[in-house]
Amino acid sequence: MEKKRKWRYLKTFAAAMMLCTCLIAEPAAAVNNGTVYPITSNEMAGWPQGPEVACETAVLMEADSGIVLYNKGMDELRYPASITKIMTALLAIENCSLDTQVTFSETAVAAEQVAGSSTINMQVGEVITIRDCLFGLMIQSANEVAIQLAETVSGSEAAFAELMNQKAAEIGCKNTHFVNASGLPDENHYTTAYDMALIFREALKNDTFKEIIGMQTYYIPATNLTATERRLHTHHPLLAEESAEHYEGCIGGKSGSTEAAGKTLVTGAEQNGVTYLAVVMKGADMAPNCADTTNLFNYGFQNFEKKELNGGSLLLPKGITMEQLETSEEKQENGNTLVKYSYSGQYLGSEIKEPPKEEKIKSEEKQEDKTSDNTAAAKDKEDTNSKDGTENISLTSILLIIMAALIIVLIVLLGVLVRHDRKRKKKRRRKKK
Repeated sequence: MEKKRKWRYLKTFAAAMMLCTCLIAEPAAAVNNGTVYPITSNEMAGWPQGPEVACETAVLMEADSGIVLYNKGMDELRYPASITKIMTALLAIENCSLDTQVTFSETAVAAEQVAGSSTINMQVGEVITIRDCLFGLMIQSANEVAIQLAETVSGSEAAFAELMNQKAAEIGCKNTHFVNASGLPDENHYTTAYDMALIFREALKNDTFKEIIGMQTYYIPATNLTATERRLHTHHPLLAEESAEHYEGCIGGKSGSTEAAGKTLVTGAEQNGVTYLAVVMKGADMAPNCADTTNLFNYGFQNFEKKELNGGSLLLPKGITMEQLETSEEKQENGNTLVKYSYSGQYLGSEIKEPPKEEKIKSEEKQEDKTSDNTAAAKDKEDTNSKDGTENISLTSILLIIMAALIIVLIVLLGVLVRHDRKRKKKRRRKKK
């Protein structure tokens, strides 16, 4: 009886410890909806002044360099809603073949039972390709597709969420934690405007992702359970050409909406070879979010110019000259110098500067001398090895000759002994006669 009690206490203690560990590992997100944040980028001396926006947090980033041009509470936690699906799509593309056939499960289809859930009305046992899934996910924002993709990649949505968090950390996100593939409400499912810009930037490096988010209309063919094709049309107002909010050069993105998250919007736009990424979070409605995004893009395209430099580029605020920039230099092993440019403490880009011609020649000569020394050392080693090999061969040959001579001597001696024995036998025979 005593042992049973002790065992019961131990199990209770272990369960309590596990619960405490879980609580410590995954605390509830400190999302402060309703908090007003300043536009900190406007506080930099001489920096082009960005627009006021209605959303609670926002960021404008240059896609190639990751340079932030506009910052309003960009590191503050917010609920993402369906912009979560950018990460879901990226991981599905990276881990699946587009032609793979997917059969929808009961757990995936149950997602459409959630009130207000986006769906393309997939049925249990219905089959479509990963490619069709991705368009259903990004154009129609279908939650059952998000869950099915998660199950296809990782076996379960919980395991997929772990993969999402790993990927987010690899990209450089520091304030993001996902618990599902769709963005449905959960207090432990949160991110920031800056982290979403990083995720979107990473996804845009994938050509398949770019194709999917840039598609305005897509048709999923008839399936084993649905006789007619499904027509999907973009929910992103800045991408849709018929929309009053359409933005010239928009390459697509993703919208999101829940009561807790408000309206969220991630968008990319390209003009004159420059691509900007805008993320706005916790907006009151999609129309103000679109206006905020448009104003951010206009701010970027109108106030900054991209200069291509030797081995790099520079995002220069208009009206600011190269002479006004702060520089820092890093010497490289090949003799070149990496020059980094910044303004008011904001990094703007870099370039490679080669040394003067005379120094370059000396550097090359040093490299040649070093190469020659290495070659000579290698040759010496080869010669030494060759010499050692020759000596080994000579010694072996001598030993073989000696052995051959000994064998010959033994054969001769044996022959002599045989003859001598025969002569003795003949003499004995004669005596007997």
